[in-house]
Amino acid sequence: MRNYKLSEKVFASAVLIVLGIGFFLAFVYLYASEIQPHHQKGQDLLKGVATTYYGDRSTNRLESALHGKMAENVSHEELAKIHTWIQGGATKAGYAEVAPIVTENCATCHDAAGDPPQITNFEQLHGLVQYDTGVEIHTLARMSHVHLLGIPLLFFMLGSFFVRTRWREGLKAVLVAMPFFGVLFDIAHWWITKRYESAALGIIFGGATMGLGFAGQWWLTAAELWLPERIVVHWRWLLPKSE
Repeated sequence: MRNYKLSEKVFASAVLIVLGIGFFLAFVYLYASEIQPHHQKGQDLLKGVATTYYGDRSTNRLESALHGKMAENVSHEELAKIHTWIQGGATKAGYAEVAPIVTENCATCHDAAGDPPQITNFEQLHGLVQYDTGVEIHTLARMSHVHLLGIPLLFFMLGSFFVRTRWREGLKAVLVAMPFFGVLFDIAHWWITKRYESAALGIIFGGATMGLGFAGQWWLTAAELWLPERIVVHWRWLLPKSE
């Protein structure tokens, strides 16, 4: 690539610039949409990722309120009845056990004219006792196929330039494979984490592998295009032994 014509170098550089900016903005979006919101809730990166895909199944909206700001509105016995109903599947048949509690303690304020949410019947109460199970399956399927069909095309464009550099073949083989392996590992662990919370670490590992492989190819391709030879010769450990 060092011997490319000027037009070829400009073309390759333009592709690198656009891909580099896009890759950087992807990290900005990831931070703003995933990392920062979970950090504000006191969750670290691993817990935030696990919450996104596995969910937070430790409680639900109703019980969180009854153990918090609404605690004074129910007795311990009433709270125990509600918890038993939820643990039993929050069925319509079992709603009869908690209906008097809802009527006396909730519906007086949470009716159509009162404070949201409305809590006057089974359907409304049932909507508040669903556990957070993370991203929905249909959303996960859509995200997976979009990523698998789109992101590898970016890796292909970058890799088609990188494989033409003169760096060591072993190094090139590893770096060109890393993003493809990373995206597969990442997406596979989206689905595994949906079932097993502990698999969230695999999502972080897959994303890191993808990022490192992309960044390594980007920098080494840019160096091959424009870095002066007097600097490159000092990177002998990256060059073939013949050089």
